Amino acid sequence: MSEEDRIQRLEERVVALEETVRELAAVGATRASPVKRVPPPPSPAPAPRATHASPLPASSRPTALSSEQWIGQRVLLAIGVVALILAAGYLLRLSFDRGWISPIMRCIGGACAGVIVGAVGWRLQPRYRTYGAALIGCGAAIIYLSVWAAARLYEVLPPTTGILGLAMVSVSLAMIAYAIDVEALGTTAALGAFFAPLLLGRNYANADLLLMYLASMAAGLGLVAARRRWRLTMFVVAVSFFGVAYSGAAARGTPWAVLLYGVLGGTAGIHIGLRERWWETRLLSFSGGWTFVAAASDRLHHPWAILLAGLVLAAPVWWYALHSSRILPLKLPTGSVAPGWSLGEALYFFLTPVLLGWAVYGLDPGWFDAKPGAVALLVALPYLIAGYQRPRPAFALVGAAAAGIAAWQHWDGVGRVWALLALAVLWAALDHLLAREDGRWFALGTLWAALDQLFGGALAGRTAADSAFVGAWALALWGTVAVTLGLAAGLWPRVGAASAAPLIRGGLWALGGAMVLFGATGEIQRYFALKTLSAQTASLASGLAVSAWWLVFAAALVIVGFRWTLKPVRLAGLGVAGLAVVKVLLFDLSSLDALYRVGSVFILGLVFLLLAYLYHRQGRVAGGERRESVI
Repeated sequence: MSEEDRIQRLEERVVALEETVRELAAVGATRASPVKRVPPPPSPAPAPRATHASPLPASSRPTALSSEQWIGQRVLLAIGVVALILAAGYLLRLSFDRGWISPIMRCIGGACAGVIVGAVGWRLQPRYRTYGAALIGCGAAIIYLSVWAAARLYEVLPPTTGILGLAMVSVSLAMIAYAIDVEALGTTAALGAFFAPLLLGRNYANADLLLMYLASMAAGLGLVAARRRWRLTMFVVAVSFFGVAYSGAAARGTPWAVLLYGVLGGTAGIHIGLRERWWETRLLSFSGGWTFVAAASDRLHHPWAILLAGLVLAAPVWWYALHSSRILPLKLPTGSVAPGWSLGEALYFFLTPVLLGWAVYGLDPGWFDAKPGAVALLVALPYLIAGYQRPRPAFALVGAAAAGIAAWQHWDGVGRVWALLALAVLWAALDHLLAREDGRWFALGTLWAALDQLFGGALAGRTAADSAFVGAWALALWGTVAVTLGLAAGLWPRVGAASAAPLIRGGLWALGGAMVLFGATGEIQRYFALKTLSAQTASLASGLAVSAWWLVFAAALVIVGFRWTLKPVRLAGLGVAGLAVVKVLLFDLSSLDALYRVGSVFILGLVFLLLAYLYHRQGRVAGGERRESVI
């Protein structure tokens, strides 16, 4: 049941109660008259009180609206209002065609009729809320039509005066809507105010005047909608504010006026949309504000003004993020105490630095083209300061991403790998120094970017002059291995017993080991390929060296696993040893020359004897410990 139905039922109860009180008062007056007094009959025993007693008799209690009542109270009301408005319009038209009265008198008569209908609605509104509000809206529509006819049909008013008249009607209706708290009237007032230039404008002859008019209407109507929290009205205000202005004045208005219009409207709309969590208002305001800034920048040769406008538009987004106590910039799982940001709120937050970067680049495109990464660095600095001054993960995330982009744009090749590795170490180290929990994820993302560059662009650009093992690319590989193993060894902090730290660290250990195994394998093959040997000799020698390296690496893993009692490491060593066996049996024995074949099998035998000895020794030590425990 709607709020209007509840209020109407309450009004009907109050009327029935007043009638009951009048009847009781009349009975009391009759008893108090000096006519022959009759002794009152003995009062019956009091009836038991009901748990939820109603002040009205059962016959007068209102019930839910039936289909017939709904048609009578809603449908007939709507038809009557529409018919009355149409009758007023037809009367104006008929009086114009037949020349009954002068044009001025027709418009004045229509306005007076609208005032009368609105006054009747105002009179009935306290008792019949829906009915009275409908009549008020009907009267405002009649006055609106009369003013429009005076300016458009009869041309007794100039267009500017007609627009102001329509605006006054709309503002008056908005004030009435605010007073009686009826959103439908507020929405109607907003539509009337913003449609006035469309109905009476002369192809938007004065674009600046149109912007001033729309800004004035939006300020008043938007304030009313914000105070009353009328979502639909605010939506109409936002659509009309940006839509009407963009189509009529964005390309022809004074650039400064267009810029100021977009900044003020966008900032206010973004603030209200974020505060009330009205996604449609903030979407229209965010996109509309930046659209007007872009339109002004095409004709305004003051880049600092564009940057200042961008900062003003970013202010409500930053304000909302700074006052948010949520940890993640997206919705958290169900059942969490903090609901988190919505997808739209996160979108505006992460789009803002991109748009600010565009505004910064406009200051001096030539200089920024000569200094790649400078724009991203300038954007990163304030976000990093805000994110690390206090624990604000969202700001820190944007700052870390922008710093990574700055490093990616400024360096290339191997230098880019080293810059990204330095950032990965920095983010993880700051977690330890500042007792934070977000930098470790920045470190993983930056490490992934370094790996992508190392095995992508840097490897593709490696030339024959780059030596194996000690060349620039090889040193970057060993540096990546060191950072990866350092993160796994403890630089990547463990947070909480039930966190994903063990899984992440295990993955880092595995990644570091794989890079050592296969990276060294590639460098061995490169070493022999660069030697002044025949192709066959280089292939045979590299094959033997690779087999030996795999077997030595497997033995090292098993030894480390026994030394520190790490079963996963021992299993990894056995896995690598299995790969070495497969390589020796399937490739070395079939392709290597006799001497290399003997060497390969000999090394395989020695390593496996060593591994077997280690397992026997470990079993003997374990058995002795078990016997001692039994004794």
